[in-house]
Amino acid sequence: MARHVASPVQPSFGILLASSPPPAGWKLSKPAPANKSATRKRRAIRPSACPKGAKAAFMKRVFAVLLMALSLAALPFESRSSGPDVSFSSDAMVRGGLILLKVQGCESDDLQVVWMQKEIPLLRGRDDGALRGFIAADLNQKPGVYPVAVRVPSLEMERTFEIQVNDRDYGVRKIRLPRAKVELDDASLKRARREALAVSALWKADCRPPEWEGSFWMPVNNKIVGAFGQRSIINQKKRSPHTGVDIRGKTGTPVRATNAGTVVLAADYFFTGKSVFVDHGSCIFSMYFHLDQIRVEEGEQIEKGRILGSVGATGRATGPHLHWGVRINGARVNPLTLIELSRELEP
Repeated sequence: MARHVASPVQPSFGILLASSPPPAGWKLSKPAPANKSATRKRRAIRPSACPKGAKAAFMKRVFAVLLMALSLAALPFESRSSGPDVSFSSDAMVRGGLILLKVQGCESDDLQVVWMQKEIPLLRGRDDGALRGFIAADLNQKPGVYPVAVRVPSLEMERTFEIQVNDRDYGVRKIRLPRAKVELDDASLKRARREALAVSALWKADCRPPEWEGSFWMPVNNKIVGAFGQRSIINQKKRSPHTGVDIRGKTGTPVRATNAGTVVLAADYFFTGKSVFVDHGSCIFSMYFHLDQIRVEEGEQIEKGRILGSVGATGRATGPHLHWGVRINGARVNPLTLIELSRELEP
C-alpha cells in the first residue's frame, strides 16, 4: 500500500524555544504578542556608553549567547523541536471510501484530528506507539477537496492537509419484490418509521472507547453478490442506494463478528429482518441483516469472530444472503475497504 507522507519524518515534538519558529508546515495557533517596552529598553543599551569593565562583561555575554546559538544549530535536526509525522494511506478517495491516517512522533495526549467538522477517534498502537484513525467519506458526500486539521493544543500548533473526494459510478441493481414489501400500508409504514428512529439514535450517541483491535474480518467467507453503493431500482422505481455488501450464503451459515465490540441492537425489523448492530468503539459500527437466527443479546460484549447468528432471508430479501454494512464516524462506507486498510494494523 502506498504511503503518502504529509510532513517530514520527525520522531518527537520537543519544546519550542521562545525565539524558535514553528516546524515546517506547522503554525502556532496562539502567537504570543511582542513586548514593545522590553524592546525599547534593550535598544537603550549601547556598549560604547558603558565603562570598560562593564563593556568587557557585556561582550562576554554576547559571545556566550552566540556560542549557544551555534551549538544548537549543530545538533541533529531530530533533536530540535518539530511537528509530528502525519501520513495518509492515500491523498484521495471516492464517496463511500476510507483513508487510514497515521501520526508518529507525538507523545502528547491532546492531539486532535478534525475532518468534516468531527473529531476523528485515534487508537495508539501497542508496538510502535503511533496513533491511527479512519477518515471516511459518506456514500452521498459531494465530490471536492476537504481539509483535515491536525492540532496539538498543549503546544499551540496546528497543520491543515487536503483530501480529495471523488465521484464514482457504482452501477445499478434492479430487484423485483412482492408489492407489500415496497408499497407499505399504514401499519407497516408506522412500524418502519419507528424502527428507523431506533437505528438513527445509534449514530447520534457519543463515541465509546475502542474495543476493536487489529484487522477487521469478513463475517462470512463467500462471494459478494450485491456490491456497495449501487443505485437501487425496485419494482421499476428508484430507491435508496445499497449501503452495504450482500454476501452469498446458505440458510443457517454462521455469521461472525468482524471485530470485537458490544451488541447495541438486536431485533427483527420490517426491512432488514433479524438484525444485529455492533458498536466497536471509536464510532465504528457494523451491521448484519436478514439473519435466520440471532444468537447474541443487546449489551453483550463480544470477541472478534464470535457467532452473531446465521444467514437467512428475513425482512425484505429475495433469498438467503447476508447484508453487511459499516458506519465510521456516521459515514456509510464500503466494508471491503475497511477489510483492506485494516490489514496494516496486524502486529
